[in-house]
Amino acid sequence: MLLVLLLSLLVLQIVILLLSPLLKLKWPFSLYYKYVFKPLLQDNDRFRWKFYLIPAFYCSLYIGVLHLVFNGVLPYVSHRLCFLDYLLPIPLFIVLTPAFGLLSATVGPETSKKHSKGALDLFKYDNILFHPGVICPSCRLPKPARSRHCRICNECVLVADHHCVWINNCVGKGNYFYFYAFLLCNTLSMAYSFLRLLYITMTTKSKGYPSSILAFSILSGCFTVICAVFTYLQLDLVRDGMTTNEKDKWYTIHEFMREGRLARSDSGKWFLGYKEADEEQEWYSTNSYDTKMYRLQNFKVIKDAYQIHNIYDEGSMWRNLKRLCT
Repeated sequence: MLLVLLLSLLVLQIVILLLSPLLKLKWPFSLYYKYVFKPLLQDNDRFRWKFYLIPAFYCSLYIGVLHLVFNGVLPYVSHRLCFLDYLLPIPLFIVLTPAFGLLSATVGPETSKKHSKGALDLFKYDNILFHPGVICPSCRLPKPARSRHCRICNECVLVADHHCVWINNCVGKGNYFYFYAFLLCNTLSMAYSFLRLLYITMTTKSKGYPSSILAFSILSGCFTVICAVFTYLQLDLVRDGMTTNEKDKWYTIHEFMREGRLARSDSGKWFLGYKEADEEQEWYSTNSYDTKMYRLQNFKVIKDAYQIHNIYDEGSMWRNLKRLCT
């Protein structure tokens, strides 16, 4: 009864939290919006402990799964496990998964402040997504190519991918290897657990197994799918020579191209138009920090994606991954 009451209160709090922006002018939602929604979800400087809630949830989930394995699974299937199971997969996954998770959370990415001398030389400016001469308004430092200012970390992260809520850390140059290893360990450990347990239960002549076996099978199967999908999405970006930060920018560029509103001048600069291209078209630089309007004389409207070259794609997933992780 108490558990049901607590869950009901939690659901009610979430509903009020989601409704408060829509009803922020009406009491009592106005109070909730001012004192709960804004500090928790919009103001990164207040209630900093909120950023540790999801990592704490992951840790508790991991400990709960281990407890279930050692107390509700292994006692019933240990006689079906072989020497190699105890020698390699089980200890490796139990040790490596939290180890890479801890490294991902504690090893910070390189930033323009910490790497100020050579930061501008890591990658060339492509003059499409990233432009030379741009000063970060927050850091007051030149923005290196492929960098992004994180509002939570309050720094310009080099080769920034995203701020991962699961580790409460930015993923960028300096911790890519740990992050990808963490993803792979989660995926492989859950997949191994699910498939190994499935094989044991399917090939054992038994009247039945306890509910803990079923619970762990469902958990490991669901986590396998979730982790595999997320890992695939991350590595798919690596294959294309992109980061999560750059994905939406490339999407915008290609949308303008499909609508006939992307152009390149003879000088090699790229521009966006806000109506179909013509002689009197008003053009704006793809550099979001450049707000000037341009009237181009000699330009070419880009109509094919093959005319847009991603200089950060080195031609293979392995080379792209190696460049990120080293």
